[in-house]
Amino acid sequence: MTKLRGTLPKGEANGLDSIARELVHDPDKKVVVVAVLDCYKIVTDVDTGEVEPTARIIRIERLLSEDLPAAERLLRRALEKRSGSTTLPLDLEDEIREIFGNGATLDVKTGELTLPNDDDEGDAS
Repeated sequence: MTKLRGTLPKGEANGLDSIARELVHDPDKKVVVVAVLDCYKIVTDVDTGEVEPTARIIRIERLLSEDLPAAERLLRRALEKRSGSTTLPLDLEDEIREIFGNGATLDVKTGELTLPNDDDEGDAS
């Protein structure tokens, strides 16, 4: 299991200092950040050979509200990739959303495009 070092970077690399007051006033609010990590240390159990890295945050910044939709898509895509789900290329997702609006999905296995109001397909009225 990967651990995370419990300290933040000092100085300009720590973008969380700018939101301290907001966190105090609304501690239940979720804040989306982007962080850059590296490996701080690696511990090896000599009995089992198990290797455990500790990651270190070297830069962290709060995302702008206008960037949250893109961040959500990137987070979802990374989760899909890690979990083994099929992931569409980002430009294809953008193209589908641009052409058909939110809610359109493409099944990459069958090639079937589903639009948000496909449930009344075949209705002539």
